[in-house]
Amino acid sequence: MTTDSKMAAGAPAHVEEGAKYAIDIKGFEAAGRSFPYAVYTRMSERGMAQLGGTASEPPRSFGTPSEMMKIVASICSKEPDYLLPGTPISEAVFRLLIANGNRPMSLMDVQSGLATAWASVIYLKNLSDDVVQRMLDSSNEYYIRRM
Repeated sequence: MTTDSKMAAGAPAHVEEGAKYAIDIKGFEAAGRSFPYAVYTRMSERGMAQLGGTASEPPRSFGTPSEMMKIVASICSKEPDYLLPGTPISEAVFRLLIANGNRPMSLMDVQSGLATAWASVIYLKNLSDDVVQRMLDSSNEYYIRRM
């Protein structure tokens, strides 16, 4: 396969040094989706309780996304079921970015975060540069974008 045909297939020609990724919250909202609700639905019961809600009854107000992501970072992401091995990579990266306060992360940071979360898995998913970068650079429902 030539370099041209690799690029046509959507595979990155090389890993771009310095590229960082984050959730495009404005794009998320512009698409008619609620970013605070998306964060809330990924919170643990203990995290939801911090906002005065439960899984079946959300609070009247979520607060700011920044406040919610702090709760995810300090409580939810520490729980063993926050980032399960069976989680699709795009969902896992979304959760990783939320737990990181949506601060831009490099490809290496993303791979490291996923590998750490899934360290106990016998059959680790393919987290190669090409696979992860292709997912990060493609259009996705999580509005993960290069910043």
